[in-house]
Amino acid sequence: MIVSFSQLKNKKVYNIADGKNLGNVTDICFSFPEGKIEKIIVGTKKIFAASDGYEMNLCCVTKIGDDAIFVNFGANAEKIPEDE
Repeated sequence: MIVSFSQLKNKKVYNIADGKNLGNVTDICFSFPEGKIEKIIVGTKKIFAASDGYEMNLCCVTKIGDDAIFVNFGANAEKIPEDE
C-alpha cells in the first residue's frame, strides 16, 4: 500500500484500546537517506489554547482507512510537551 502525506494529513486518529479520538495527523518523521517513515505526529487543534499531541512510532499504526487511522496507543507513543 502506498499512501501520500496529503492523504494522511488531517485524518482522524483513533486509539483502538479505548476508542478515543487522539487528534489528526499533522506531520510525519522519516529517516534520511533511507527514506523510511519512522513516526507520525498526531495533534489536537484547539482555538485560543496551546495544542498538544503525540509522537508515535509507525509500529503503533494498525489500520489506515478511508476516513481514519487506527492505532494501538501504548508504550511506543510519546506525549509531546506543550510549549512554555
